[in-house]
Amino acid sequence: MNRYEACGRNRLFVVISGVLALAAAGPGFADEAAAGMDASVNTLDAVQVTADYGYQPVDVKQGAPTIVDSVTYDDIEAPTGDNSIASMLVQVPGVSFEGDGDEPRYITIRGISADLNVTTLDGLALATLGENGSGSRRVNLQLVPSDIAERVDVFKAFTAEQDSAAIGGAVDIVSRSAFATPGPYFMIDGYGIYSSFEGPAGENSGGATKSHWGKGLKTAFADRFGADGQFGVVFTARYQDRVRNSSKIWSDARTYFNEAGQTIAGPDPALGWDGTNSLTKLAWGDYSNVITNKGASLKLEWRPREDIDTFAMGYLYNRRESSTMNSTNLLGDARDFPQRDRDTGTVAVDYIQSVVRYNQWDRTASGLIGGLDWRLDEVSGLSLRAGYTRESYQDTQPYLQTRTTPDGQYFSYRMSELPELTGYTGDLFSNRYVLRSAEMTYTRAKQNVLDLRADYAYNAGPGAMGFGFKTGLRWSRMRMGKDVDSERRVTGSDATGYMYDPGYSHHGSNGLVVPWPDYDYFYGRVYPGLAIDAAATRQHSTISDYAYEEEIANAYLSLHYATEATHYILGLRYDDVGFDGRTPLTLDGTLTDQVVHPHGGDESWLPSFNVVHDFNRDWKLRASASRTIGRPTPGHLAQAESRTCGDETTGCSITRGNPELKPRRADNYDLALERYFGGSALIALTAFRKDIADDIFTLTTDVERDGVVDRVRQPMNAETSTIQGLELALVNRAFAFHPNLGASFNLSRLDGGMNYVTDSGARGIDRMLYQPDWMANLTVSYRIPAIDGTVRLSVNHQDDYLTSIGSRPWDDKYVNEMTTMDLSFWHKVGDRWTFKYEIDNLLDAHPEWYHARDIGGTISQRDEYGQGVYFHAIYSLD
Repeated sequence: MNRYEACGRNRLFVVISGVLALAAAGPGFADEAAAGMDASVNTLDAVQVTADYGYQPVDVKQGAPTIVDSVTYDDIEAPTGDNSIASMLVQVPGVSFEGDGDEPRYITIRGISADLNVTTLDGLALATLGENGSGSRRVNLQLVPSDIAERVDVFKAFTAEQDSAAIGGAVDIVSRSAFATPGPYFMIDGYGIYSSFEGPAGENSGGATKSHWGKGLKTAFADRFGADGQFGVVFTARYQDRVRNSSKIWSDARTYFNEAGQTIAGPDPALGWDGTNSLTKLAWGDYSNVITNKGASLKLEWRPREDIDTFAMGYLYNRRESSTMNSTNLLGDARDFPQRDRDTGTVAVDYIQSVVRYNQWDRTASGLIGGLDWRLDEVSGLSLRAGYTRESYQDTQPYLQTRTTPDGQYFSYRMSELPELTGYTGDLFSNRYVLRSAEMTYTRAKQNVLDLRADYAYNAGPGAMGFGFKTGLRWSRMRMGKDVDSERRVTGSDATGYMYDPGYSHHGSNGLVVPWPDYDYFYGRVYPGLAIDAAATRQHSTISDYAYEEEIANAYLSLHYATEATHYILGLRYDDVGFDGRTPLTLDGTLTDQVVHPHGGDESWLPSFNVVHDFNRDWKLRASASRTIGRPTPGHLAQAESRTCGDETTGCSITRGNPELKPRRADNYDLALERYFGGSALIALTAFRKDIADDIFTLTTDVERDGVVDRVRQPMNAETSTIQGLELALVNRAFAFHPNLGASFNLSRLDGGMNYVTDSGARGIDRMLYQPDWMANLTVSYRIPAIDGTVRLSVNHQDDYLTSIGSRPWDDKYVNEMTTMDLSFWHKVGDRWTFKYEIDNLLDAHPEWYHARDIGGTISQRDEYGQGVYFHAIYSLD
């Protein structure tokens, strides 16, 4: 069975499961009235949410004036694997993710890049550094814990009242409120973690290591106080220390031949390709990782009168990952293939590269935000918000690389689903090794955002009739910078003396044991004695440095008109942005002493029109048309050339910016039909289309340099892109035939395409970057009253998606489809205690990558993370 057949079977499994689970949806569900909403900066700020975790809050969707999907948080029910906002949002229809190992990190909405979403906390922008200070706009929602939120709203259709620099969607994290808690609330959860994959268990590690066990503690407290209960306080905190040992297998260097036995550029019949899948690279990497998350939030609230609400909240969260990678790259000589068949072969060894790298990735998100909501009279209100958020990143990376070029040694391979080593001829421990890289790199990056906004509403709240309006102003300033210091030592010396036998075979290498460079010996005794390479040190300590500042001003007017059955919203938003950057100048690849200051800006008028029509109490029709923009990222505009060498590629990954980029502009169209059942169940079908002009993509080109292949990435404007799709959502928290059974199911089908022109000619792609064709989620829960318990099964399916575009189809890189399943069970013990048990990744799914969708046939990378098992003892008081 090939991967496409497997993909289809997994997708069918999810769809059938969801349909069977929800086949009984219909009248007769438990009645649950939707609560009213007050006007606020996000229009949903005061909604009463009563949904269980894993189920879309039906009342939020039903009462919204536009298309929105939400997910709520519950301290007891939320899976521990859903410990971040990113993990929560995966449940939402049309939401997929880009992962960091076994966790979601960035969120894509309707197949649109995470850089094209707007993410706010109580309506205020969050600072973000993306991956490592590279200057992206994608918010690292892995860093923000889920327990800060009461719920998270995902707006998919736009009014002028929202930030229109979001082609994908607008995500708003609604923080907890003491006024939403009937009485004092307290919860403390202590838990143990068992990670099934041991990997190298710390062999040749530079930092903290563990084999299997971790631990966690989290708490939440909320209460009101004062003579009239006018003050509120909400406090949350968490600590988690877990093992994430893992392995990666890379086999991403193919060699293609024509019928005459000559090498050709790719598997192109026009070039005479002989149909063989020949392999010249096998690589394995084993990781010893320990991840520590810690942080807290404190929110203070004051309601001096019934018509005034104020709050101030501060938060600080840190994620630190101690990671050691030991990797081996086995490279073959394309000129020496003693045996080569359709899917097997033997090739002479060109060289063997061994790497040990230690990282201490440290990310911190912090902020202070506040707001005031003042209901001036029965029909008007004023909302003020101010916030300062900050994110910082730092990493200290020792990096050591050695290489040997043996004579008369060969390896054999088989091109199965994942190419594998089948044999090795020669003595690996008799080879002479040469030092290729010896360095220490210190990376520091930070971003801060100051955000101010004021909104006024007149006769535009829930239940208002006739004409009304909303208007507002917003100003924000973002500053960011990155500083890299890299100390490079002179290489070329004999490294054989500090290669050693680890007594460990790389996971997936079929028992092959290769020498590793000894980390402790090298950095303790050899490295200090090596001379500093002054030129390389200066080059690499300057070329990636940059600074960027951006100011954004917005103003909007939104006209509302409502009848008993229909609500019309016509709006116009003005968006003005200006930026200034600072980067080092390189000429012909050589660093100069000059600094360039890219600068520019753009202004846009962005119209929108939304209609909500109630056929009756249970049926709704929504329609929306809007224009939004997608600003180039700071890294696209102002980042100088940077190089990262020796990790997943044979040579270097080179990234360059492009200050001439134009912003994207999208015309968005949405149509939704929704059926509600008593406030506790719904069926919703949504169709959408986005026409995107001047889309931005990153072109990847392989460039050979002294026998080493570099991978060059540079952002460019595409001609046009389009994406359209359907989203189906079904929610039922209590079936009529069995009220203890509940289920939630959603299915999304996306169809996109992009066209662009490169130096090598025009190309078209039948999808957009990061866009899966299919996404599905299924949650089934069953309550067991006899033990006051619940068992829950959650399934998530995400189809394959494109991550980078090459100049030729066989250079395109994809993430393979994956289906994950999580199981949890909890029950009460007495009045205050709950015991909870969880298994994450029940099916032991593996993230995979491959090159070319229809050509080449085999996976180029597979990661192994194993499963997580959790046991909780929870004490709660409410």
